[in-house]
Amino acid sequence: MTPFPLLSLPRLAQIPVFQCMKDNEILAFCHVSKRTSSVAKCLKLMSPKYFVLKQHALSMEIILNFVRRPTVRFCYRKESKNSVTFHTGTTAWTNIGFSGEWIKRMFDVSNCDKFETVMLHKPPESDDFFSIFSDHARIENLILLSGFINSSVNQVVETLLPITSNIEFFFSKDSFKASEDLRKILIQEVDSMEIHIRGHPSYFNLSDLLTSNAVKLVLRGVTLTPKELNEFFKMWKENKCNPRLEYLTVLLYDVNFEDAILSGLDSVRVPEGSLLRYSNSGYSDNIGGFDIKRIDGKIGTIKFGLNFVNFYVWS
Repeated sequence: MTPFPLLSLPRLAQIPVFQCMKDNEILAFCHVSKRTSSVAKCLKLMSPKYFVLKQHALSMEIILNFVRRPTVRFCYRKESKNSVTFHTGTTAWTNIGFSGEWIKRMFDVSNCDKFETVMLHKPPESDDFFSIFSDHARIENLILLSGFINSSVNQVVETLLPITSNIEFFFSKDSFKASEDLRKILIQEVDSMEIHIRGHPSYFNLSDLLTSNAVKLVLRGVTLTPKELNEFFKMWKENKCNPRLEYLTVLLYDVNFEDAILSGLDSVRVPEGSLLRYSNSGYSDNIGGFDIKRIDGKIGTIKFGLNFVNFYVWS
């Protein structure tokens, strides 16, 4: 026998009650039991555009963005003596505890087909955090900060990356116990990967670049030597590295690097605006640069900037 009279009513009688609830009230209500979340899901009263999850050191934040309705925010915050408070607007439930089940219910009730953004700052204290993603809902954008990576790299690789489209991560020299841990992430077949290195730009080398398997690879705070880039482009021409690559950008600290990078590539200078080509990633070529040809006929363009190199592969 349910302690909530509302749940004793026939489904049709429940509809007008739920229709009078605000979005945050519906989501809070789904914490009561699996039955309440099932009712809320079946009524399909919610349709947020984005579902965002942020994991912090002592809290977890849920953000639902709607097209024509106010954004809804929830926060599970760890208090003293291991109690967890659930905050929603002006309401707070103390000692609610935390379980990945709460997030799964809210995601289910939201009727979203994917997590728009999952941002992970610190390793979760709950043992079942990764169970949130056990139903294999897609993650559009995964953001990993250095404090999260070191202790959770295997779970990230096994659970999150197979369902992730785009990944951005920040790390320092101490973020990975071994270079193999970094390469476990680099080898994943994702649409885009953006890497930020803090304090140790040399902690990324040619072997790491050759391991990468992203369509779009952006290296921020990462530097490679002109010799390493020259070797990479030679291997690209021989089709010996990442055939999926369509865009690459790399920071360079050297003053004069063009000749060293182009050495032995048989490149052809293309004046800016002389050709119009397109890539599957949406880039158009009116930028000029230096063309190189792969053995299968694919054309790539090397474009030099003040202290960076961009590389485009055309369809």
